[in-house]
Amino acid sequence: MSHCCPPETRRRQWLAHGLMWLLGAGIGTRASASPSASPSANAKAKAPTDAKAQPGRPAAPRAVESFDASAWQALQREAERRRQPMLVVFSATWCGVCPEAIVRLADDRRRQRAQADLVVVVTDLAPGDDDARLLAAPHYARAQRLLAFDGSAAALRHAVQPGWSGTSPSVAWLAPGRAPQFMQGAPDERDLQRWFARR
Repeated sequence: MSHCCPPETRRRQWLAHGLMWLLGAGIGTRASASPSASPSANAKAKAPTDAKAQPGRPAAPRAVESFDASAWQALQREAERRRQPMLVVFSATWCGVCPEAIVRLADDRRRQRAQADLVVVVTDLAPGDDDARLLAAPHYARAQRLLAFDGSAAALRHAVQPGWSGTSPSVAWLAPGRAPQFMQGAPDERDLQRWFARR
């Protein structure tokens, strides 16, 4: 009975096959380990960019403040004390155009480099009603301060402007040494230019 190969030749083939298998397993291990390390390295490289705050944009409000019976006079006194105008936007959660109006006012104020705070007052919720949702809303985050009606809505509206029925948005301009100016609806860029020029 004849054999296909001498015993010595078969041993050499087995050794060669075993060596090839070991080398293949080592390469596969290194190849499978490399991708797992790469994403973490990429994530570390990207982390500073993702965490970096946008330049020129003020910090978002950290709390919903109370707009009670004394708040309107307090805002006017603060504008006088700081010699810093305020753009006060009266908004409501049911107002479909308010988010866009607030963002546009924030962008116009920034584009014109106006030294004026943007303050938003929510008229249909009280502090503590839904603070987390209000603070998470991107348009409210564009303001420096976020307040909410705290008391009778009709009485608070009358304190701000007698005869105001609650139209949203309504915008008030508070400038040191001047009477408040009101506008129902969002002012356009030309209106803002006039207000900013009179500070």
